[in-house]
Amino acid sequence: MATTPINQNPIAPGTLPQTTFVNHDDDELRRRQSRRLVGRIVSYVLMTLFGLLFAFPLIWTASSSLQTWQELRSYIPHLLPATPQWINYYQVFTLVPFARWMLNSATIVLINVPGTILTATLTAYAFARFNFFGKGVWFVLMLSTMMIPAIVTFIPQYLLFFNLKMVDTYVPLTIGSWLGGSAFMIFLLRQFIMTIPRDLDEAAIIDGAGPLRILWSVIMPLMKPALTTIAILQFLADWNDFFGPFIYLNTMSKYTAAVGLRTFQVMPLETTDPRDQLLMAGAAIMTIPVLLVFAAAQRYFVSGVVMSGLKL
Repeated sequence: MATTPINQNPIAPGTLPQTTFVNHDDDELRRRQSRRLVGRIVSYVLMTLFGLLFAFPLIWTASSSLQTWQELRSYIPHLLPATPQWINYYQVFTLVPFARWMLNSATIVLINVPGTILTATLTAYAFARFNFFGKGVWFVLMLSTMMIPAIVTFIPQYLLFFNLKMVDTYVPLTIGSWLGGSAFMIFLLRQFIMTIPRDLDEAAIIDGAGPLRILWSVIMPLMKPALTTIAILQFLADWNDFFGPFIYLNTMSKYTAAVGLRTFQVMPLETTDPRDQLLMAGAAIMTIPVLLVFAAAQRYFVSGVVMSGLKL
């Protein structure tokens, strides 16, 4: 331990010199703790500021949903309403069938999420565990579909469903999830399955399990993070989808919530006053299920994204 003598007292006759020692290691430790505390405080302040910055659109939406249209249209922005207008949320459900539209969105989500999980898992399992003729070519072709803009194929798809008399139904919005989902979902699950040791498959084969039994009893219990990830991604895609329902659905009672929000801009209701506050209230209501789902499954979502990229 490094020490340095200081403050030597005068030597009196017949006495020994007295020396006081300072522990430099303790001083260095205190300095490190002080720097660590300052760094932690700075980190918390910066994270709080960035968190508020990224959350500002959500805060602005919630605040705007409680304002009057005069406050929203004023030249001076109002961060907080002068008097919270809770009646805006009441009018969202009474002026239009918004509850019905929320139920329609939930119905599409409940149809698509299980379909994507089932078919994408089967496809990814085949690419990850089996060898068949043209496997590499089929995999590259599947990935190449990710580079094709969806708008390019929209007109041919619409003509197909129009000739099949499926326009103004939920079939065009749900059938794709039961035919493999999307290439990205398959790729994500395939990457995750490849991180699972094949020794587990071989042990199950020795016990007499077939491919589907291995998938159900061995592989899928280990895929909870990846399955949760694609469930969240599919939920977000269907819940926020505007263009698909806007093109295929013609009956107002069949609208989804995303399409229904547009009615506050284009449809005359009881008055001709602007209805921006109702639009913001509807958007705030639509955000609540998204926040609840992500808060409940964020741990699996993060681990699923991270672990799926461990092995290419």
